[in-house]
Amino acid sequence: MIEAVSKPTQREPIIHSLRLETSCDICHLSFKVHVSAAELINAKRYPFCHLILHGNPIHALAVYVDKHGVVRGSESSQSIQIDRTSSTFQELVKWWSMHAEDDG
Repeated sequence: MIEAVSKPTQREPIIHSLRLETSCDICHLSFKVHVSAAELINAKRYPFCHLILHGNPIHALAVYVDKHGVVRGSESSQSIQIDRTSSTFQELVKWWSMHAEDDG
């Protein structure tokens, strides 16, 4: 079962919080999925892929979200590649600091 909840934030008017009743096939952890209203509206096609990087060793849970904010499927992957440039690192640090409160 998938539960959709909306809550206001200072950054964006609405954040859709989707709670999966499924888990990562690799580590079996469950996650709350945070997808902003802007991401839902601005997606170029649906369902769009939302990645959750996690674990040690690091791996990913790919979640497929439709235009209504409903999760239509997910899959796990141990195969990931992160561009090792300073601009990518700077963007990761910027993203991490902007989303630090999402982890709570």
